[in-house]
Amino acid sequence: MCLFTATGSRSLWIRISLLILSLLIFNGERESGAGAHVGNFIHGCEFNDTGVWTYIEQYVYDQELLAYFDFNPRKYIAVKDGMERTVKTWNKELAEATYQQALTICHTNIDIDESEVLPRRVKPTVTVRPKTMPHSGKSALLLCHVTGFYPPEIEVTWLKNGVPVPDGVINTALLSDGDWTYQVQDLLQYQPVSGDKYTCHVEHSSLNEPKKTDWEVGSTTESEKHKIIVGAVGFGIGLIILLAGVIMKLRNAKAILDSSNHGPRLMGPAVS
Repeated sequence: MCLFTATGSRSLWIRISLLILSLLIFNGERESGAGAHVGNFIHGCEFNDTGVWTYIEQYVYDQELLAYFDFNPRKYIAVKDGMERTVKTWNKELAEATYQQALTICHTNIDIDESEVLPRRVKPTVTVRPKTMPHSGKSALLLCHVTGFYPPEIEVTWLKNGVPVPDGVINTALLSDGDWTYQVQDLLQYQPVSGDKYTCHVEHSSLNEPKKTDWEVGSTTESEKHKIIVGAVGFGIGLIILLAGVIMKLRNAKAILDSSNHGPRLMGPAVS
């Protein structure tokens, strides 16, 4: 269980400033492209039912863990390349202060955790959608996005036609939403076959029974649907042009007939 707390200490702002600099360096190593980037600073106390706790401090960028504070050895750990220099500075100037701050914050909040946090339950919302569009004969990705749940412990698995899928599952890191709820995304690589049904199976302490969300492969893939739609539109436009041409010809023929019926008539030879 986690209880997140805020602090206004000067050391926090030092960490954030150094982190911003590291993110600029880290982002510069990525390929340039459009779109926003998201950085998260997560810290707080993790408790269990017996009152044992540990301090959590994580730095996340675009859903990737960059660095974290390891409470037992009292030091920061770099996860991503480019964070080593920043983490070295944190360990030299901030690690011991962070440890002492953790002792104060977490020990103070044990009573709050036992009375308010441990009983708290929030049900997850589950959404299943294609991450990449399926094409005939090619593998694709399905995304199961589970959001808004508490506590953070959750089990997400995939089923194919009711049978567990052992391979092709990509698990992402559990992320805090900053409002005492969490989210996680699980990806499944699959071969699109018409009629196959895939199920995102979620187990959580807030649920009386597992939550199952289905997604079925259609009889036609998105690519084939696109081709059918384009073909139908083309056929419709061609039919309209054909009908317009027929109508114009009929009108011209009618005009010729009308002019011949009302024009001057030639007199035939007189009969005596």
